[in-house]
Amino acid sequence: MNIVMKNVRETPRESEGQHDATDAITGTSDHRKGNVYETTGSLNMYLGLHYPRSGNDKNMDPIFPHEHAPWHAVGFPQRVAQILVSLLPKNEDFPKRALDIGCAVGGSSFELAKVFHRVDAFDFSESFVNAAKRMQANEMIRFNVPVEAELSEEVTAMHDEDVTEEVRQRVHFFTGDACSLQDMVEKGLLSGHETYDGVLLANLLCRLPDPMACLNDLSQIVRKEGVVVIVTPYSWLCEFTPRERWLGGFTDPHTNESVYSKSTLQTVMESDGFEKIHEEQVPLIIREHQRKYQYIVSEATGWRKVK
Repeated sequence: MNIVMKNVRETPRESEGQHDATDAITGTSDHRKGNVYETTGSLNMYLGLHYPRSGNDKNMDPIFPHEHAPWHAVGFPQRVAQILVSLLPKNEDFPKRALDIGCAVGGSSFELAKVFHRVDAFDFSESFVNAAKRMQANEMIRFNVPVEAELSEEVTAMHDEDVTEEVRQRVHFFTGDACSLQDMVEKGLLSGHETYDGVLLANLLCRLPDPMACLNDLSQIVRKEGVVVIVTPYSWLCEFTPRERWLGGFTDPHTNESVYSKSTLQTVMESDGFEKIHEEQVPLIIREHQRKYQYIVSEATGWRKVK
């Protein structure tokens, strides 16, 4: 059963060669140019997040080396993909097909492809998808990592050693809209009829203009016993999601009770035939410059389709 909820407070292949990451932005459609994830800075930041082995001749570390450095927060895309894999049923029918919704520049998609026979992966950002395709083709993508003020170091995006050619070719990258999953099925971009064994939404939910539209369509594309992993810090901002579409993070004006996204998410998923099978806190870091990082703790929940 699909639920439509409203907040009661109405009120982001070419031949082998070297390319700079900024090349990936060329050709961006007009309707996407206002997207913050289409900027060169965002693209560089996400390449660093998804490919922590990236480096230069100096073998630049993803974190400035120091005592108590948060190395546990490195490799977030790979770690959340591993959560999904760990929750799959242990039988011969799994795993076959995965969907990476909001794949960004592809780090989690390639990790899934180590296990799944095929991975469909899409993002709204054309520049992100172009970069993912270039990583798939094993091109040399150079991008800048901020060091201090106007200073930066140029590094090369690098795969983990076990991301082989065979693994990379299991992924199908394309642009798409997470709020229109059924439309994408009808257009042949996604497989419908309860096809996917596993679905991953990593740090996407609270950046969608209509998160409920995405959640309500999941039951139509996930097979019975299939698993969905949703990872989110619940950081709602009107810049991305209209206030009336937030899942939580506000006070109900009628009851004066706090509404939390976690509770709303559970209500929606259970109503659509999923049961909660996992919960954990997943830290990540996003580098701003050599000595300044965003440290984020997202909540990962796993949901098995039982109806």
